[in-house]
Amino acid sequence: MAEKRSIKELIDGLVDKDGIKTEVTVTLTNQTLTKIVLALLASGATIVVVAHLTKNLFPNHQIAALQADIKSIKETLKTQFK
Repeated sequence: MAEKRSIKELIDGLVDKDGIKTEVTVTLTNQTLTKIVLALLASGATIVVVAHLTKNLFPNHQIAALQADIKSIKETLKTQFK
């Protein structure tokens, strides 16, 4: 199993006495890559679900007003052309 390292150890590995190191090696294990992929998929699914719920739970009042206006125009035209 991979050794747990603290944030301080990670930062010390990136910065030395001359400043930020430009050559940094990052090793990703299969477990880490799996976690990253699952996190990205979960965040994408969450965005889709929130957008869908927002669209359906909070109706657009302008669209509702336009639909009411169109309905009244259709009724007016029907009565005028009969």
